[in-house]
Amino acid sequence: MHVPCKQLLLSLLIGISATAAAQNRVAADVEVKTVLGGKATTVRSRVCCSAGGNLIQSFTEPYPYYTVTNAQGEFRLYVPSSNEVVTKRSDEYSSRDDLLQLFLSGRTDDLGLNSYGYKLSSTRTDEEGLVIRTYVPSRSGGKGAAKVELVLENYLPIYVGYYDASDRLVSKTYFSHYLQLRDFSFPTRSTAITYTNKKDSTIVRTLYTNIRTDGKDPLFDFTIPTDAKAVSR
Repeated sequence: MHVPCKQLLLSLLIGISATAAAQNRVAADVEVKTVLGGKATTVRSRVCCSAGGNLIQSFTEPYPYYTVTNAQGEFRLYVPSSNEVVTKRSDEYSSRDDLLQLFLSGRTDDLGLNSYGYKLSSTRTDEEGLVIRTYVPSRSGGKGAAKVELVLENYLPIYVGYYDASDRLVSKTYFSHYLQLRDFSFPTRSTAITYTNKKDSTIVRTLYTNIRTDGKDPLFDFTIPTDAKAVSR
């Protein structure tokens, strides 16, 4: 069957546009296990994020609720059982800090440290070929650490450590179990250790499974009901 050139071109453009949109939208199941003071808690959720910064998360454990966040720090928490919504606005809530968002947006070489107010101070390569970069706060300040050490293997981050003004390591995170997705690699396991004091620490292990890059997850279409009751918390 003959297809006019204009119609064929339109079909191709639609196909390309749909493919590009799918590549910019990623969904995954997330399990976060926190160990503090010998006690463990587990939070499970489904997260959907887009390269533009929109992030939707559906929590199932310990209880069901939703969060909707964007790169500008607009945060909304919705509880279906009570039909209540909490709205917050702060840079602290920005979706830019989400790990999946960091990798989807291509900020893997510095884990977003430049945008957080840090500048590269030095770079060296050890005997195993690992690239070690040291960052310090720029004039804009940084996010609390006096020094950050980032380790890359094959151009991918495998470790980041944060130091205080006395050069004491206060927290560190390991990234592992990388998965090659359509357009980027992603660490499906991260383990963060924060030293709350000399005798205790908090360990947070995050696992990502069932990762989809086709942009078809129904969670992308979630919207908070217009009749949700606004509450402050």
